[in-house]
Amino acid sequence: MSAPHPRLTCQGETAVENGLGGRQPRILIVEDERIVALDLKGILRRLGYTLAGITACGAEAVELCGTLAPDLVLMDIFLGGAMDGVEAACVIQTECDIPVIYLTSHTDQVTLQRAKRTAPYGYVLKPVDEDWLRTAVEVALYKHYTEKALRSSELRYRELFSGMINAFLLLELLPGPGATRDFRILDANPAFEHATGLPCADIIGRTLGEVLPGIEPFWIDTLGAIADSGRPTRFENYLSDLNMYFLAQAYSPQPGQVAVALEDVTERKRGEERLRYRTFHDALTGLPNRALCLDRITRAIERAKRRSNYIYALLFLDLDRFKLINDSLGHLVGDGLLRRVAERLRREVRQLDTVARVGGDEFVVLLEEIASPADALRIVKAVRERLRTPFTVEGRQIYVTASLGVVLGPADYDRPEELLQNAAIAMGSARTAGCGRVRVFDWSMRERAERVMDLETNMRLGLERGEFVLHYQPIFDLKTGVPHGVEALVRWRRPDGELVSPGEFIPAAEQSGLIIPLGGLVLAEACRALARWRAALLGSRPFFMAVNLSARQFTQPDLVKQVVTTLRRENMAAGDLKLEITESVLMEHPESAMLKLRGLRELGVGIGIDDFGTGYSSLAYLQRFPIDTLKVDRSFVSGMEEQGNRVIVRSVVSLAHNLGYDVVAEGIETTAQLDDLAALGCDLGQGFLYARPMDEAAALKQLGRYLGPDSPEDCTPDRG
Repeated sequence: MSAPHPRLTCQGETAVENGLGGRQPRILIVEDERIVALDLKGILRRLGYTLAGITACGAEAVELCGTLAPDLVLMDIFLGGAMDGVEAACVIQTECDIPVIYLTSHTDQVTLQRAKRTAPYGYVLKPVDEDWLRTAVEVALYKHYTEKALRSSELRYRELFSGMINAFLLLELLPGPGATRDFRILDANPAFEHATGLPCADIIGRTLGEVLPGIEPFWIDTLGAIADSGRPTRFENYLSDLNMYFLAQAYSPQPGQVAVALEDVTERKRGEERLRYRTFHDALTGLPNRALCLDRITRAIERAKRRSNYIYALLFLDLDRFKLINDSLGHLVGDGLLRRVAERLRREVRQLDTVARVGGDEFVVLLEEIASPADALRIVKAVRERLRTPFTVEGRQIYVTASLGVVLGPADYDRPEELLQNAAIAMGSARTAGCGRVRVFDWSMRERAERVMDLETNMRLGLERGEFVLHYQPIFDLKTGVPHGVEALVRWRRPDGELVSPGEFIPAAEQSGLIIPLGGLVLAEACRALARWRAALLGSRPFFMAVNLSARQFTQPDLVKQVVTTLRRENMAAGDLKLEITESVLMEHPESAMLKLRGLRELGVGIGIDDFGTGYSSLAYLQRFPIDTLKVDRSFVSGMEEQGNRVIVRSVVSLAHNLGYDVVAEGIETTAQLDDLAALGCDLGQGFLYARPMDEAAALKQLGRYLGPDSPEDCTPDRG
């Protein structure tokens, strides 16, 4: 009958096998007393065990263990020969990993102490008790199986521990109150050494405080909470001693211990920081950008709501004529100038203030914790004066000014965009007043800006609905009083019949860019009108249509092509069209202006300089421009009773005639002005004395009185 397998159970758990896979143990007997050996052989057979062999020699027992590989050895302590049982058992357990149970009839302490040092798996006293032997064998086999399983598990754990990609620490919480708590490092894997550069041999057994003296309290507090509660936690934090970020997954394998798996996320965190920096900072200057600026303004608004004594101010700064620097010196110099401006602004304000770049050449300064609005204005004026000091860029000295708009807080704002917008509106008001000006925002500025915006919106709708119409003012020969042409003037008639002043909508059209489609409309309708007039009244009589070109129209690269297309579409002769451009527009880029004027003249189009005398003209350029007419500005005509204005008009007339140009005087309102102009030799004139601007029907009617078959021979205005 076979012996039962051990069934070592604990509180109803399933029995653990002895590791022999269900077969009976094979046992080697080492006994030098033949009678005892034979007795043991019989007992083992009765118990159902298999006899692997019998020997009386220790050396032979070692050899048999190597060849037979028994599952257990029953070893007599006292054997004859050179190797006794204790020595043989030591070799067998060390080299063959076979459990040994000692057989002995001696119980003296010296023998037991010597045998104990070999760590046997049990003792059986002779004469052998059958039940005792069975128990000793089964316990020894189970113990050996358990130890092998444990060693295998430890080996697998160690291989896994050593092969982990992530760093791993096993820590033990040391007793200590509050902030003095610390952990002893029980173990660390090679990945930790590789990631941190801290040799495992140098840190195991030491405390975290010793290894990482600058460790943030967050780590100790968080790991301590895990050791106390046993709840696992996942977190991300920085270790200043290592200058590294880690993603930590920590749990408590047993009370008082914390196991921490550490993943190095430094590159990801640094990448996130770089991305965050690029997201909220300007690439050229390194200053906060618009998004970060709005965030800082939001915080200022919130602080102002919480604290009654909190005062801040927002400065919006725009460099004057920066485009000219870019166009003339190049973008490399322009970028260098922007960097110098940014550096100077940073030096001019305090650390707690924010300097941001929110546009091409637009900067914002948020002044916080200021003593009073007057203190803010003092800083603003200091910034303006500091910018006037020349900048050195690429070996050049560059002088700049800036237009500055200021909003003084605290004020009742909820949205940072509104505060920034109001500062920009104040800056726009400063720019309108001239270069280098400062304007403090008030709500009337906002109302004006909104009116301009509404005006622009209504203009777009007006263009779509055909609300813009032309009025015409005749231009007369001052000697004969016969009209030689008309000037086309655009008017905006709203649906309710109201006429909007050109002085109101023309600047808005220029600023918004609507002057381009509006100018195209005026040119086309003027050409169309003259074609109708020739068919109805003028015939082949010499007569011209004068049309003003805005600055934006004149800078269009395809201007000549536009004019050619319009003339052909409206079937109008080029000689009937006279385009008028202000002298300031011509002199802004004289070389490119000359090319366009020559192209227009080659078509046969007449060229006139409008408002002559109000700008600056180079005589060298003036004589090279292909010009037909100089137009004397109305400001000189209306003030001809003053000697200075009379001299200017005489000089303009003389200059024009010497260069072969005609002269047209604008704004003639009295017979005295007419007489003076005629006496000075002025050729043509227009003004209220002759006629106000009128719609097409009225213009045709008046022209019919002068040019029709029943027109009087003397067409000069009544001088009475």
